[in-house]
Amino acid sequence: MTDISILIVIAVAVIGFPLFEVLFFGYFYRREVRIKTLSSKSIEGIVVGYKRTQIVAAPIVEYRVDGQTYRNSLKYYWVVRVTLPWKTNQAASDIDLMAQRITIYTNSTVSKGNLFQDAFPLGSKMTVWYNPACPKESYVERYSGLDRLFKRQMWIGIWMLILLPILVVMAITMGMKYK
Repeated sequence: MTDISILIVIAVAVIGFPLFEVLFFGYFYRREVRIKTLSSKSIEGIVVGYKRTQIVAAPIVEYRVDGQTYRNSLKYYWVVRVTLPWKTNQAASDIDLMAQRITIYTNSTVSKGNLFQDAFPLGSKMTVWYNPACPKESYVERYSGLDRLFKRQMWIGIWMLILLPILVVMAITMGMKYK
């Protein structure tokens, strides 16, 4: 490969990846902000199942708007499962399942396997907040806060887009200087 083609490959990698990250996470950030700000109407939904994500089995809630049926699940910003040593009392502590960030403590004697099924049994009612213009855009009970995660990742991409080209140019010029 010639020097110019190597520089083109480096330039595409240095600019392409951060640009992809900014566009990718920017799309999800804008979507989450739209859901958070435009979901102004509420309706009662019914728990119809459980979605296994983020270590938990969050309830899936079915709701009807204008004769159309939609489904959404309770989402969390951060979920951590901590396994503690045998017979630790902390594992039996109560968990606020409506918080955006939860930590589930388990050990060999205390199981939290049916935690969500016990708190949100099938057929129970939960409030769903939805966008009146697009009822599919909704959240269950409270907003999860995922916009912060996507915004942080988008800013990381922006900083990489600024700093990586500078670092590559510096590395190339220093390499040419010491050849």
